[in-house]
Amino acid sequence: MLERFARRAGRISIGVYVSVTLTAVVTLVLTTFALYFYQVERAQRWEQLHRTLAESAEELAVAVALPAWNFDETQIITIMKSGLSNRNLYGSSVAPVSNSQPFILMRSQAGQLVSSSQLPQRADLLSAWRPIIVGGQQIGTITVYATPTELVEQLRKRLYTIIGMIFVMVLTLVLALYVLLWHLVLKPLTSIERYAANVKAGQNPGAAPPKDLFLGELKTLNSSIRAMVRVMDSRYVAMHASEERLQIATSAAAIGIWDWNIADDVVVWDEQMYRLFGIEGGTLARPMQHWRSMMHPDDAIPTEALLQQALDGRAEFDVEFRIVWADGSVRHIKADAMIFRSADGKPARMVGVNYDVTESREAAQELRRHRIHLEDLVTQRTNALSVAVLQAQAANRAKSTFLANMSHELRTPLHSVIGFSRLMADSKNMLPEEKRNLAIIHRSGQHLLTLINDILELSKIEAGRTVLQTEVVVLADMLQEVIDMVSMKAEQNGVQLLLEAEGLPPDACVDGTRLRQVLINLLSNAIKFAPHGQVTLAVQGQSVADAAGEQYALVFTVRDNGPGIAAEDQQRIFEPFIQADTPGAHEGTGLGLTISREFVQLMGGELTLESQAGAGASFRFSLLLPRDGAAPAPGGNEVSVSVAALGEARAAPPPGLSRDDLAALDPALRRALMKALLELNLGRVAQLLAPLPAPLVAAVEHMLRQHQYPQLCGLLDDAENGTASVS
Repeated sequence: MLERFARRAGRISIGVYVSVTLTAVVTLVLTTFALYFYQVERAQRWEQLHRTLAESAEELAVAVALPAWNFDETQIITIMKSGLSNRNLYGSSVAPVSNSQPFILMRSQAGQLVSSSQLPQRADLLSAWRPIIVGGQQIGTITVYATPTELVEQLRKRLYTIIGMIFVMVLTLVLALYVLLWHLVLKPLTSIERYAANVKAGQNPGAAPPKDLFLGELKTLNSSIRAMVRVMDSRYVAMHASEERLQIATSAAAIGIWDWNIADDVVVWDEQMYRLFGIEGGTLARPMQHWRSMMHPDDAIPTEALLQQALDGRAEFDVEFRIVWADGSVRHIKADAMIFRSADGKPARMVGVNYDVTESREAAQELRRHRIHLEDLVTQRTNALSVAVLQAQAANRAKSTFLANMSHELRTPLHSVIGFSRLMADSKNMLPEEKRNLAIIHRSGQHLLTLINDILELSKIEAGRTVLQTEVVVLADMLQEVIDMVSMKAEQNGVQLLLEAEGLPPDACVDGTRLRQVLINLLSNAIKFAPHGQVTLAVQGQSVADAAGEQYALVFTVRDNGPGIAAEDQQRIFEPFIQADTPGAHEGTGLGLTISREFVQLMGGELTLESQAGAGASFRFSLLLPRDGAAPAPGGNEVSVSVAALGEARAAPPPGLSRDDLAALDPALRRALMKALLELNLGRVAQLLAPLPAPLVAAVEHMLRQHQYPQLCGLLDDAENGTASVS
């Protein structure tokens, strides 16, 4: 009964609930206030009636005192009538002490005052008694009677009026409230309800909103519902599109979907599942039994065991099995499933997919056969390759032996060609044309000798026969030697050569020969490709202390302000016999950078290049060198080399050698020495110095060992010009 009442109550409008509730509340409040004010007014009216009765009795007692003393009956009656002019007074009686018969006036039913012989006997009458006193002596009593009938009637009418006003006010309030609720709440809610019903029925969910008045929360509710409907509609469209895509995808990928209600043992297959099991255009009443009957006997037991483990929550249902079609063909099926469980953890539903992997399994078997065959082929080819590797190693050893043997056979005649071409060019009997030809032979021989040396060096590097020859090197002296060795070529090309060295140790253990060769190669390339520019050799050192002892991290940088190297050439220039496509001289073998990079790697560094076309190039590498045990240089553990100091060292000739010693030589000999020095032909210099005095030869050789070629050339030039330059 309570449920039926609740269902019926649920169909009642919210306006009725609000109106009834508000009516009851307002009625209760108004009734409470009306009763309160009614009781207050009633008490006041009764009090006023009692006061009027008492005042009338007082007034009549005073008024009839003299007539009662004189026994003037007419005057007494007249005064009593005048005292009863108030309609609320019913009557009065005067009882003189000396006269046993009182004077009694009563109001008849018509409202007239008449004399009476008996006092009134009505129980509802009110009375007020007062003594009549004259000269301090009581001569009688007066009693005034009042009837509350008119007062009660007035109060009754007042109560009815209050009740009527409350009813009218409540009715007006309820009607106004219902109208307000209808326009502000009920009608908008009805519109929202109608819109929701249309959406539920699929009728025009995107219709324009109604023109009802939506305020406050209802406006927000209406907007939220319509926004929710739009979102749901878009999601429905997206879900429908996704479902269509899923159907297309599953159909294209031949994926079958199945749904098993475990509690009811009801299985639903889609169309693709029937195709996978060879049932076209048909349905099965018990797909689960059909699935078990079609399974291959060898796969039935393990598949059922895995299914039971998945239902028990001990494994995932991810299995591959075989089925046998009605025509006897065997298909490989891959199955994946997800289990949905109830609140108590029992399996309630299982949804999964099946897809045919027969072709991939057959392809895997075919691939396995090909792999076995390929392994046999690889074994054969490996054996053949091993023989080829052995042959290549033998050929490489033969090449290394050939190059080692041919290095002497090639360089010996080249030295002879270079030396005799120089001797023949110095002969006074040679014609100018013949001297030019001999100069060509000399330059070609030098170029060929450089090429042979580079090729032999590269061959040793490739054969892994290059070994570092570590020695104690004074870095400041070695940098001075490098600058001196390339300074003449820099002067010939009009290149300003700068050295910036900072934080150098006094000495270090390094392969000085190969480090010197790397720096000479980098400086020579920079001078060659930056004519009339500036080339800087910058070296920065920093002490590094570790468990191995004191070491120095040295950073070598060779930079120029030449035309730079294009980005596409910055990697290929390190390849053998490759030169960058930049303007300027291109002589050389193209092996200098290759050999330099290999030497730097051999010493534990990495040669890098930073360059932009038109902005010069910068070659940089870092080496970590151990310090030698020698005592540090005075003033600290590091030596700082400046360009000015090196310039001063180059400008100062060794003791004992002067311009006068060289001025005493034959001018032709001085010119020959100058030419040989400019060409760095030290063999020719030794031949020219052989017949000279021993002290002079020793001084010149000292300068040559210090690589002070510019200073020696300066002394020769001063001797030739007759300037005084003695040290």
